[in-house]
Amino acid sequence: MFKKLLKSSLIIASLTLFACEADEDLPIIEESSSEASGKLNVLATTPMIGEYVDQIGGDNINLTILMPPEANPHTYDPSPQDAGKIADADLIFYVGLKYEPAGLIKLLENSASSANVLVEVGEGVDPIEFKEGGHDEHEGHDDHDEHDEDKDHDEHEGHDDHEGHDDHDDHEGHEGHEGHDHGLYDPHFWFDPIRVAMAAELIKDKLIEFDSSSKTDYESSANTYIAMLNDLDKSVSELVDKVPAKNRKLITTHESLGYLESRYGVKVLTTIIPSLDSTNEISPSQLVGVMEMIEHNNIKVLFVESEAPSVYSETISSEAGIDLVTGLWVETLKENQSYKDFIMSNVELIVENLDHDDHGDHDDHDDHDDHDDHDDHDDDDHDEHEGEK
Repeated sequence: MFKKLLKSSLIIASLTLFACEADEDLPIIEESSSEASGKLNVLATTPMIGEYVDQIGGDNINLTILMPPEANPHTYDPSPQDAGKIADADLIFYVGLKYEPAGLIKLLENSASSANVLVEVGEGVDPIEFKEGGHDEHEGHDDHDEHDEDKDHDEHEGHDDHEGHDDHDDHEGHEGHEGHDHGLYDPHFWFDPIRVAMAAELIKDKLIEFDSSSKTDYESSANTYIAMLNDLDKSVSELVDKVPAKNRKLITTHESLGYLESRYGVKVLTTIIPSLDSTNEISPSQLVGVMEMIEHNNIKVLFVESEAPSVYSETISSEAGIDLVTGLWVETLKENQSYKDFIMSNVELIVENLDHDDHGDHDDHDDHDDHDDHDDHDDDDHDEHEGEK
């Protein structure tokens, strides 16, 4: 009897051991990070957009930023691994407005779980048109002194005055929107903190739409961040005001400071490469035009963008006898850099290198025509006066 019990025990023990060994050989099915943590998997294409999303999403999301810091988003070449990151995302934020390379946009559209998870942030901030699109001045933003002192993020004077661009929040009309299809709109909206506040509102609304259970957290974080942006807007204004209005003129590598111009009255006279793509080549006639602009406006410095310094900068500096100012970052954040640090360091660099001496009206060549008109007016008055005699 004892031997039978011993034999039975040995058989049961063997079967148990075999079962344990078999379990070890079975594949382990892991939950996705979203399922395991209960958080949204959110992807942002650029560090700049990632900063905004992180500030509002906080601990309620798992954030992935596709592009590394200091990389030029215009020339980013997506990797095969990027497709997997895009496919795993519950929500995707990208700049849009023809900012990211066409190859990346195509990858987003093909790899995203659905079109509904793609959010084009740029079209939600009431973007301005590039000057090369036909506007010599950005409509509704020509007078820095007219800005409301409170600068409430819901009130943007002149931001609704863009012809043919009345409703950027209407996604249904996006496909037929000629401006977007042809890249007429400037995507560098981060040089206007008030428009960043508009982006923050959009991001908050989308996060709530996909994760309503964290609505209170998203709203609280967005309000805090927007308050910081309003304060930042005032700080930038104070910095720019240190430069006499007639001396707030500069030349850069390519067209990326349009929002700084429209918001704060820093006039970008021209760019070496008048295009979104800072790697484009320019013709001899364009170079001559830049040289004439420098001479006509008594420009002392040329601001060179760190992400894509133009090969023509040295030539222009040498021929025109002006200094090159490096260190300007216009496209992306550096490692561990906040958006606030980004905008303040750029504006400080610009302000420090502009002429702080008030030369008076005689140095403002842009108003030359106005002076001519004034002289003509005086002549007319003189003739009338002579006639009366």
